[in-house]
Amino acid sequence: MNAFQKTALATLAATILLITVGSLVRITGAGLGCPDWPRCWGSWLPPASVEALDMAYVREKGYDPADFNPVKMWTEYANRLVGVVIGILIFVTFLRSFRYRKTQPVVFYCAGLCFVLVGFQGWLGGQVVRSGLQPGIITLHMALAVILLCLLLYVTFQSVEQRLRVELTGRGRPVLMRLGLVLLAVTAIQVLIGTQVREGIDPFIKDDGGLPRGEWLAQVGIVDHVHRFSSWLVLIAGVLLYRAVRRHGMTGRLPAAARFILAAILLQIVLGVVLAYGGLPPGAQVLHLTLATLLICGECMILLMVRASQR
Repeated sequence: MNAFQKTALATLAATILLITVGSLVRITGAGLGCPDWPRCWGSWLPPASVEALDMAYVREKGYDPADFNPVKMWTEYANRLVGVVIGILIFVTFLRSFRYRKTQPVVFYCAGLCFVLVGFQGWLGGQVVRSGLQPGIITLHMALAVILLCLLLYVTFQSVEQRLRVELTGRGRPVLMRLGLVLLAVTAIQVLIGTQVREGIDPFIKDDGGLPRGEWLAQVGIVDHVHRFSSWLVLIAGVLLYRAVRRHGMTGRLPAAARFILAAILLQIVLGVVLAYGGLPPGAQVLHLTLATLLICGECMILLMVRASQR
């Protein structure tokens, strides 16, 4: 692998880590652990204690020193640090994509688009903090992170396409393209509904000492029931895709990708049951969102492999 491919893969892994850390920030209510942006309580490095706060700055901004929470502060600050690392990695990826400018211009231009998008994401992260964690802006921030991840996946795939090319038999290519697109569509809808469920429990996360955690989902209403029902549509689409892969005698990495997708869907359903009947354990929430991100990546990878396939 050349330098560009290694950097692109490292950026992919870091972006997945950022989404995981971001979900941890969300479920712990640490989004305002640093109430300002890009600084944290007026400092570029988080203050060691409430006594170390610049009280003149705190009073000027209207912050309440009683809201100072070291755990939430460092959770949010770690999220920002990972975002900075990703920004640097994407910039390096863009610089190293110049080697493809003439041979594979799509790699160069998409890498440039990633660089622009990560800059916009940084700005949007600031707006999330300044808005006081408005749900719509947070969801947009998350959606753009997933789009950035898929775009990075596409850039990386284009640079190693020859290694991942698969051979299809008969009508395998059109069948798999249709099933793959259907699965990606229902998964995206399921994730979108899931964000609505998450927004429904956000007020309880902020309300420390309020309603018990095990009763949060009951307050969300019909959206939660739709989310549960639509998971079966994702499972059906995943099973159909897996059967199609086996039926058409595929070779290469495609069968492994199909097995991963089916296993991820089944695990997501298990996690959903744990969340619904286990009192929303935070660890399961983080894993649920991270696995949903990996599932979308796997579905995009299958579509890319099928698109680049040969008979």
